[in-house]
Amino acid sequence: MTFLRMLAVFSSLFWLSGCGVGGLYNSSHYSETQLEENLLRVTFRGGEHPMSGELCLLRCAELCRKAGFTHFEVVDSETGNSLRRTPSAYPFHQHYYQDEPFLSDIPFVTKTIRLGKGTPEGGFAYEASAIEGSLRKKYKITD
Repeated sequence: MTFLRMLAVFSSLFWLSGCGVGGLYNSSHYSETQLEENLLRVTFRGGEHPMSGELCLLRCAELCRKAGFTHFEVVDSETGNSLRRTPSAYPFHQHYYQDEPFLSDIPFVTKTIRLGKGTPEGGFAYEASAIEGSLRKKYKITD
């Protein structure tokens, strides 16, 4: 492992060690797009798999309840990683630009959900309040 890779790994671990999931779960890590009246696409970026998938489900549950619905069905799901390049400068070289940027491998999960009220009509549906309560408790996320 090259020095730069080791430095990147250790600096990532240092920064992540001070951040709990509560620090990771904020609006800079998730986004949503309304596709139809009761159809949303929700994306969560960051963390690690499977945590990123669970935090995406948490955001789905929050949006479902805020919109006045009781449950949601996942009609499509996508997981993967995206690379982010961040240029770096050595702190001991004031004006030296590092040719090899640090690469960050950022997991993402995207779920397309259909919101519903009452009893689900068919297939599997998540109860929004149960998912929200369970995942907030698991990851110690408070409002």
